[in-house]
Amino acid sequence: MSNVVIMVWIKHLEMGIGDLLRGTMFLHKLSKIMKFELIVDNQLHSVSRFLISRSHKYSEYVIQNQSKISHAINVDYQTIVNLIQTNQSTCAPILITTNYLDSYYAAPSDECKRFMRSLLIPIDEYKTYFNDKCNELHIPKKYSIIHFRLGDDQLINHHKNPDTYSSLFKIVDYNIKTTPNLYIITDSAQFKQYLKRVLPSNLTNRIIPTIPIHLSHHDTDSQSESVKETLFDFMLLSDARVIKTHSMYGWISGFVHWMSVIFNVPLINLKPQNQFIKTNSTYQQAVIQHPEEQRPVQSVQQRPMRSAQPVQPMRSVQPMSSLMTQIRSNFSPNSHSMKLKF
Repeated sequence: MSNVVIMVWIKHLEMGIGDLLRGTMFLHKLSKIMKFELIVDNQLHSVSRFLISRSHKYSEYVIQNQSKISHAINVDYQTIVNLIQTNQSTCAPILITTNYLDSYYAAPSDECKRFMRSLLIPIDEYKTYFNDKCNELHIPKKYSIIHFRLGDDQLINHHKNPDTYSSLFKIVDYNIKTTPNLYIITDSAQFKQYLKRVLPSNLTNRIIPTIPIHLSHHDTDSQSESVKETLFDFMLLSDARVIKTHSMYGWISGFVHWMSVIFNVPLINLKPQNQFIKTNSTYQQAVIQHPEEQRPVQSVQQRPMRSAQPVQPMRSVQPMSSLMTQIRSNFSPNSHSMKLKF
């Protein structure tokens, strides 16, 4: 009888990195209820080139049995429970990938956060790359992030929307003047180019000059450098003092949302009339102070799940000894060293 469930991180256009994180958090919670051993395997995903991929006794089994991975994508709670219960009668481990999370608002346990952080530890080569790039961009120890999610039409198809850019610039202009050391990341290379043209020259260095891509796109095998750069944006979120975000969708981007949850970084939604802040432990009503007005904070809208679909087959990590590891070391006192919570 199998008591092992392996969450396999795969590349799937409906499964961004945020979806993989939330699905993993759900299975971690479910493992405590159903008493199974949870293993996370990232070797089939493009991020495995830059994150530590912990070997386990089923590593080769995953590679040889990719057709047995159950795609529990956009399904409901009971579907996943039934899937695991049905397959527990076999001797083989259960291979699954899912983006399901039963509660978008409930804060995960500290144990779950530690577990998730242990999955996001960069390899030594990437640590060096990250440190060097932070120094190159003169990012100080204390910084904040403003993030714009403009959608897959711009991220994947590289379409432009000048009217949207003009509207969003007002948000950039206000926040970059009122928030110290605020750096801009976005999924739109076109929006970055627009900002370079309209921002004052002394502020264009606040635009993180990375090339954004969908980390779960099938073409990422040939885009190693772009994966590395998008992961740089992702890692910056983990040690920010605050993350401000604006999404074209009715929900907060999982790219920033789950990093804020896992690494206890306050998250502010900049959507008009929908101000929202998430504390380290729970979601609360709050007030964000603006010079001209005070706006009550309202709850964030959850990303809607599609109607439940049948699960379609397709062709343990250990806890960290420390929650925060200083990966910037051996730098001169004047260098822009910083800490990452890995």
